[in-house]
Amino acid sequence: MKNIIRIATRNSPLALKQAEMVKNLLTPSVDCKINSMTSSGDTVSQKAFKEHGGKGLFLKELEESLLKEKSDIAVHSLKDVPAIIDRKFKIITISKREIASDVLISDDYASLEEMPKNSVIGTSSPRRAAILRNISQDFKIVDIRGNIHTRLTKMSDKNLDGIILAAAGLHRMGLQDKIKQYLPLETFIPSAGQGILCIELLRNEEKIEKILEKLCVKDVQDCADIERQFIEIIDGDCMSPIGVHARIEKNKVIINAYISTVDGRKHIKSKHVDDIKNKGNIGRELADIFIKQGAEKLLGK
Repeated sequence: MKNIIRIATRNSPLALKQAEMVKNLLTPSVDCKINSMTSSGDTVSQKAFKEHGGKGLFLKELEESLLKEKSDIAVHSLKDVPAIIDRKFKIITISKREIASDVLISDDYASLEEMPKNSVIGTSSPRRAAILRNISQDFKIVDIRGNIHTRLTKMSDKNLDGIILAAAGLHRMGLQDKIKQYLPLETFIPSAGQGILCIELLRNEEKIEKILEKLCVKDVQDCADIERQFIEIIDGDCMSPIGVHARIEKNKVIINAYISTVDGRKHIKSKHVDDIKNKGNIGRELADIFIKQGAEKLLGK
């Protein structure tokens, strides 16, 4: 009889889609069962969401399922996973990275450049809001949460001129036709881990870890580690206006990073190129440069 791996996931449409993707990757080796559940991050108010750790709340119930041995692995979007997690758990990236860009969705405009300076734009991300305010202090930012379809509906219901979402989620849900503009990675820098799927499991699950490691793409894992190291050293979370994106070309790592005040008026942005041999220190070195330039002050620390 084949082993059965029980996959914990949130029960949102995108999370279920991602769990199904992981199941399909694993089924040549093992049988899988998906355990879906509602997370605290899906149910709390926006105020409570910000007060109690932001996207870390998306992990709470899934981690409890692992600890109580009701599930064997949990599937997450890496951008939702805090840079520091409990040492009982381990994170492994899986498969290739989807497009990491943010995108503009709009019924009326084909690009941010075409939008009037007083446009009303929806996003729940402090990072996206800060970058938008840096483009125009006249933009009116409306806080919207929920799954992709909920946000698309809110765009119409609230008469928004546009919303900003991650390209990865729209691609995975087959909603590419909704995208009006892919925002440039070097100017609209995404969240750490954006576009990457990851698996969380208990550290003692060595047998499952060996199966997962076969599905891990080295360059994706390296970029994930660099981006998460930057966030960890900066001591940022999903409620901080921080963006960082790494890519590997030949033997070079190219990393773009951004830190801003919440109002977008002051920011630090930098591009850093280093040899792949230094991959273990690149995130730390760039974070140290940002700290010397006043990043902590921008973040209110």
